[in-house]
Amino acid sequence: MLRSIQALPYSFRRAQLICGRRRFAHSAKWFASYAKSPAKSSGKPKIISSEEKVYKFGNGPALKTFDKEDLRGLSGLYERVQEFYQLKLLPEVRSAMIEELKENTVLKSQNYMSPNRKKLSESELNGLVIRPTNIQKAAIKIINGTPKTHKLLNPYILAGETGSGKTWAYLAPLLQKLREFYISEGHEQSNKPGIRSVILLPTHELVDQVFKTVEHTKNTLGTKVALWDLDSNFKDFMDSYRQGIDVLVTTPGKLASLAKYDDIQNLRQLLKNVSFCVVDEADTLMDESFIEDTYDLLKKMNGLRHLVFVTATISSSLRKVVKSLFPDFVPITTPSLHKIPKAIEVRVIDAKPKPYNGSRLKALAQVLYAIHCDGTEPGYEKRVVVFVNEKKQAPILAQQLRERYKHDVESMTSDDTPEDRRRILEPFISPPQPLKDPSKPTLKVLICTDLMSRGINFRGVRNVVLYNIPNMTSDLVHRMGRTGRMNQSGRAFLILEDKSAPNTKGLAKVLRNNRRLA
Repeated sequence: MLRSIQALPYSFRRAQLICGRRRFAHSAKWFASYAKSPAKSSGKPKIISSEEKVYKFGNGPALKTFDKEDLRGLSGLYERVQEFYQLKLLPEVRSAMIEELKENTVLKSQNYMSPNRKKLSESELNGLVIRPTNIQKAAIKIINGTPKTHKLLNPYILAGETGSGKTWAYLAPLLQKLREFYISEGHEQSNKPGIRSVILLPTHELVDQVFKTVEHTKNTLGTKVALWDLDSNFKDFMDSYRQGIDVLVTTPGKLASLAKYDDIQNLRQLLKNVSFCVVDEADTLMDESFIEDTYDLLKKMNGLRHLVFVTATISSSLRKVVKSLFPDFVPITTPSLHKIPKAIEVRVIDAKPKPYNGSRLKALAQVLYAIHCDGTEPGYEKRVVVFVNEKKQAPILAQQLRERYKHDVESMTSDDTPEDRRRILEPFISPPQPLKDPSKPTLKVLICTDLMSRGINFRGVRNVVLYNIPNMTSDLVHRMGRTGRMNQSGRAFLILEDKSAPNTKGLAKVLRNNRRLA
């Protein structure tokens, strides 16, 4: 059960007191369960909005967008701001952002750029010119524009389509707030013990990914970033803590585990200086599995001033939970939320008729063969990510592709050790490797579950295959969003057992027409 209202910081007590009565009397986990939509769905795509063609697919909570009134003023911003120098950032923060994006996000080859993207110059074609995305423009304007004396806690929901650059959308304001604090204190950095900000993520792979992004700013900003994860050493962590940590990257479970060490008096004391917290992949960290750990940690951050919930999909349950806990949250989003990025070409394979005769395996083998031989990505090793619904399918499917079709295939599930997962994932999150012999194209295949569909930046992976269609709209959005990132082109292949079946009829048309999903 949650602590009594009197034991909570003011900002959190306010979230529980509405019209003079207690609003959130149950446990956080109970509320997450209660917030789930009770309505059942046949899974058939259907129009649910008369103003805009919005389609509900599959089961699970419906996806929601914000009211137009909540987003006034942003449309002009998207058109007006085209360059990084127009963003209200300190020069050193802007430089750090551009440098990291150029080095680790933009691929210096026209083969990985969207064919629909207007190429303004040769420099841009070679990956030397980048521009802020809409979600970055909106987040920087809104979070940095919040008055310092506005209120004790400023909560936000930052929601942008997959691959839109959400990490830097929250990281730029976070680093800006850190720099402003140090400048106000009259020094470049502080060696006082404590943690200034925390980024919470659901998986160890995402922790590694975000840590590397923040770590890149050490050279330009001197950011003191710490990682607390499976392989982390407690002595090293305490040494960093005593010298002051600007940004701590971790999971809720790992952060809570610090309470077991004798050197930690209590977590409230450890987290008392945290002023900025990011809950990344919030639709996961605020669901039944994580919400108690996540919310319990937030309650211990007595000095928290900025709380950012980050997600690519806003389910009705997530919105209910956040609105109940933080009723005055500020929405930050873009017009493309819950749409498949235009940079992704959608292809649908019906496995029912000949030559597949109902065999999804044969259909997948044909897709992989076609990708291998299609002449795209010349001079580079091709990579394909294949999603299945159940983890027991992954190793079986990988073995079948190796034995019957001689493909270079790896499978990965939550049953693999963290070390094995890092090793298997590395070739797919690294830039594509040049071929030693361009006349002999190669293809690497990763088979995984939704474990790898959230937030992972498969750098330059142009092809994803949905071997199974997921049961929920949010999973469909996240799986397809592993390609077509940051305006780079990609393809998503959907293998259907029967294209005319009620649960998938019309799905291909919905996706190709860039309709909003619900």
